[in-house]
Amino acid sequence: MLTLFRTFFTALFLWLMVESAREASANLNDDLNNAGRFALSVVVGLLAGLSWAPVLGRIVAGPMTGLMTDGSVSEDRTWLIRFARRCEARGWRRMSLLAAFVAAVRHPDLPAAFVVGMNNARAGSWLERVFAREVWRFNNVANCVRAHEILRLRHQVDPGTHEQAEVNLSLMSHLREPAPEPGLMTLPAAPPMPLPKRNARIQLFGGGPGKEGASGGSGEKEDI
Repeated sequence: MLTLFRTFFTALFLWLMVESAREASANLNDDLNNAGRFALSVVVGLLAGLSWAPVLGRIVAGPMTGLMTDGSVSEDRTWLIRFARRCEARGWRRMSLLAAFVAAVRHPDLPAAFVVGMNNARAGSWLERVFAREVWRFNNVANCVRAHEILRLRHQVDPGTHEQAEVNLSLMSHLREPAPEPGLMTLPAAPPMPLPKRNARIQLFGGGPGKEGASGGSGEKEDI
């Protein structure tokens, strides 16, 4: 429906522009009709621009957001894909796999059937390898990383380099081995702390000369 509106308003806008230019050059004194025809062209042009806005937005934002959204499992418009996902949610893996296989044969240009089939196929089976290989053709980063992991670890198949650089960068960061834990660093034992120097002017116990003098003086006073 949007395509019909887009075609109609675009054709009408072009026709009004041509007619306005022709009438303006032919009837220079008819200012009122020329102004009205030009105003109508502007209104129709705005409607045509609104109909073209989704296409232009997809062209502008596609390179930035398409790698994360394009080729995702959001193409659930066909009843086979909806049925396969419903079976997957209920745990009927074989029925979901069969529905995904039929949907993939009918629509090989959509990745939803291949992703559902890859998730429900038996680990290490031939169908899992086929589905993973087909998922690798699309541009979704998460699905491509999952398909690459299945092909490399379970089937010993190297899918090669992906055509999208962002997918390859994500694979490099995903497959990078973690750095080993650093070993404990041995340090020599610290020398013992030196004892603090004693202040000779401080007398903590009896036996000093000042203490003896004080004791003797107090004794004489007691005798007197």
